[in-house]
Amino acid sequence: MVTTRKTRTLRAYVSDLLKYPRWIIEREVDFTSCPYNGHYNQFLLQCVNCQFGQACRWLDRQRTPDIQDATLDELIEALGGAVEYLESTHRQRGDEYVDARAWIREARRFLSSRPH
Repeated sequence: MVTTRKTRTLRAYVSDLLKYPRWIIEREVDFTSCPYNGHYNQFLLQCVNCQFGQACRWLDRQRTPDIQDATLDELIEALGGAVEYLESTHRQRGDEYVDARAWIREARRFLSSRPH
């Protein structure tokens, strides 16, 4: 894939969009009793069965050093995962869900503008 100015701009936009769910998940997931320091391992039953498993897996993938080297497609995939996570976990949270709903609308608008 040829990196164009538009691609760099879209990567920056998606990276910025990903800051909100990263902040939410870091705030909500309690890693104090995690023997793996919040690093998800799909081969460990303890991680798979953990109540924070889905969020931990997503967060672990988003905070690795190579996120800056992620392709636009990888960032868009992460964005889709973040939308799914926030929709499933914040659906019934009342007032604090207002910000999440606004973020989900913005993320969905971007995702729907992308060719499939």
